Amino acid sequence: MSPDEFQRQLEIVSTYNGVPFGRVQLLFQEEEKHEVAMLQFHGHMALSDAFKCVFLEATELLNTVSRPKIKRPLTEFYGLYSARVAHNFQSLCGAERVAIRGYPLLAYTSLRNVFDNLLLSSAAMQRLTDFYAIEGLERDEPFDRVKAAKLRKTTEFSVRRHMTGQQSGLSADVIDELTKWDALFDIETHGARLSLSGALGWLKGTEPLPVLPRFNEQHLAVFMNRYSEVAWMAHRLLPLLQPPDVPLPGEWREKWRVVDASFQIMVGSLTEQLGKKIGSAILEFVDAKFPFDADSTFPL
Repeated sequence: MSPDEFQRQLEIVSTYNGVPFGRVQLLFQEEEKHEVAMLQFHGHMALSDAFKCVFLEATELLNTVSRPKIKRPLTEFYGLYSARVAHNFQSLCGAERVAIRGYPLLAYTSLRNVFDNLLLSSAAMQRLTDFYAIEGLERDEPFDRVKAAKLRKTTEFSVRRHMTGQQSGLSADVIDELTKWDALFDIETHGARLSLSGALGWLKGTEPLPVLPRFNEQHLAVFMNRYSEVAWMAHRLLPLLQPPDVPLPGEWREKWRVVDASFQIMVGSLTEQLGKKIGSAILEFVDAKFPFDADSTFPL
């Protein structure tokens, strides 16, 4: 079968109202409606976009201003760390695009992996672990797939104990809130139980099967709240890209402080305005476990 015939057959079986692949336009239309609705949350979008701008400016300055001035070679860990920082940024951007187009709970599950990576990176920056252990590697030892997988798990469990668990030094109330916060991720990541609740109307016979995206403010709030919290953690790690002897310009550092303070306001509003304990718990957690500011530089 030629490529043209292959495509022609698919067009024939997908024609709707005389338009090839016509029904999929219904999907695109609903995605566009959802995007319009989500973009009305101006505070969230302003903070998210400001975070992106400060991040992108930092990488531009590192490439054009800081890197040429570096006189002392940076350790091997700098490359490993910077790659993680870039990946986390791209993951946050991708998750938000998925949410904007109408799939906020799918985007929400993506944030779990970003959080796990941020937690490990922060622990490494504080010398609670190192990037070899995070990757399951042992110095001067041949790679063993089974041993590597075991070491990765051991490292993750240890980091969790020291960052969010009983050895973290956090208050009991904060540990309890973080446990609930983590469990909610599990509910959706393993089994999509929040998403499946959207089919209750279909099961009752009162609504069509929910296939097309539709605006659900509660689902969107779940994503936006967690996005702000996780993006704040990523923002706290950003200054560590600064080489020790070549900090970024003071103007950039002041922009970083403005965005950091804005994340504090956004996250804290869950407690101050809505009475939800998770807001104040995240405030304590981020300040304790992501204790970096605009003047922080790469420590390893």
